[in-house]
Amino acid sequence: MYAEVFPEIGGFWTEMALDEVQHANWIDKCCAKVENNQEFFVVERFRIQPLEFSIKSVKEQAVAAREPGFSLLNALSIALQLEKALLENKYFEVFDGDSEGVKNTLNQLVESTKVHYQKVYEHWKAYGGRELKKSF
Repeated sequence: MYAEVFPEIGGFWTEMALDEVQHANWIDKCCAKVENNQEFFVVERFRIQPLEFSIKSVKEQAVAAREPGFSLLNALSIALQLEKALLENKYFEVFDGDSEGVKNTLNQLVESTKVHYQKVYEHWKAYGGRELKKSF
């Protein structure tokens, strides 16, 4: 959506989206192994209500992107907040009961999310965002 609305950095948005598809594939593969009892995963780490709220919010932001007055800085701010929230809320935190395969997938997701945060942050600053201090 953002690549269409903001073609001046469409390649950036497309790259980010492709990375997110890769992340989803990692999670799907991990889930399949957990469901087949090949991997162990501590389920209690996620509360459903915040996840549902996040999904609803992302869908609303996608609609808002086509509204007049929605700027590139708005889009970058939203993307920055999403990446930051994943890290600060420790969505990919490794628990003691997790198998090695799950731990590896979660660690890959953390590292890739940090890279995403940095890439979005650099664009955000270039398009008018102010300096921020990392909190993770």
